[in-house]
Amino acid sequence: MYKKIAYPIIAAVLTFFLAASQETSVFAQTQELPSSADHQSYHIGVGDLLQIEVYDEPDLTKEVRVLTDGFISLPLLGSLQAESLTVKDLQDRITRLLAAKYLVNPQVTVFVKEFSNVFVFGEVKSPGTFPIYGNMTVFEAITLAGGFTEVANPAKIKVVRHERGQEKSFEVDITRLTKKGDTSQDLELKANDRVIVPRSFF
Repeated sequence: MYKKIAYPIIAAVLTFFLAASQETSVFAQTQELPSSADHQSYHIGVGDLLQIEVYDEPDLTKEVRVLTDGFISLPLLGSLQAESLTVKDLQDRITRLLAAKYLVNPQVTVFVKEFSNVFVFGEVKSPGTFPIYGNMTVFEAITLAGGFTEVANPAKIKVVRHERGQEKSFEVDITRLTKKGDTSQDLELKANDRVIVPRSFF
């Protein structure tokens, strides 16, 4: 009698955990994929791989990577600035340039095939490199890095950004978000930004 009861119980437990595992996997995949709106508003960065398609014009459809100077090269149009533009901005610009001289009512689609990364260093539990999908803020990047260590100073976070050949630095106070709910300091990151969390000095 014990065996007759045990087998159905074991089967039920295995079924439960299998279903939970599948749900977790689906959730993780959903989290990783940016929505269409996020993709359109994503700021292109150095190293991104772009798929640029012009409907019914196979010679103009091309896969290009954003070079270190922030430019891409396209047939007919030559070199174009891509870094720091949103996907939609670049798509609209290519459409306008083709319509001005070459095509009647061109239909252009820009898609990011490979995203660049952000880098999180310092007093976080799992420092490293993280792919940036759609829009990502400083707090979200730190969350991906496992959160703050016990000796972190979240009021003095530094974000270093290279943009159009120049280095810019921003100071972010995440305590205004965590303690007061003020999101104004939660800076939106761009491709290849470096987030540096310093140590507190008591």
